[in-house]
Amino acid sequence: MNKFFFIILILIGLQMSAQEATANRFIVTDKVNDLLAQRADCSLKYKTSFNYYHIQLYNGQNMSRANAIKSNFTASFPDEKAVVEWESPEFKVWVGDYENKLSADQALLKIRKKYPNAFIVNPKK
Repeated sequence: MNKFFFIILILIGLQMSAQEATANRFIVTDKVNDLLAQRADCSLKYKTSFNYYHIQLYNGQNMSRANAIKSNFTASFPDEKAVVEWESPEFKVWVGDYENKLSADQALLKIRKKYPNAFIVNPKK
């Protein structure tokens, strides 16, 4: 008799766990796929500089010096993007939009030949 109750308890436990496993299913509909595609499109169209690694060449309060460094850099490296950013209370000259640290490291090796104090930043906001 005890074996019978033990077997019943095991069967009930198995049935309950099987129901829990099927209750947590996630069904992907066409609407979810459309929303994910729209999000990917927006990410590509409106990518911000805060999603990437940059190389910082200058950090200081002199705006004309920051602009001069940016101009000098773009003359030396015409294929690289350079911007002057304002982060209170200083101006920063950032170079490039590198999607990963490896590509930023590779560019840094070339840039440091002319700008030895340059370093990589990842300004997440």
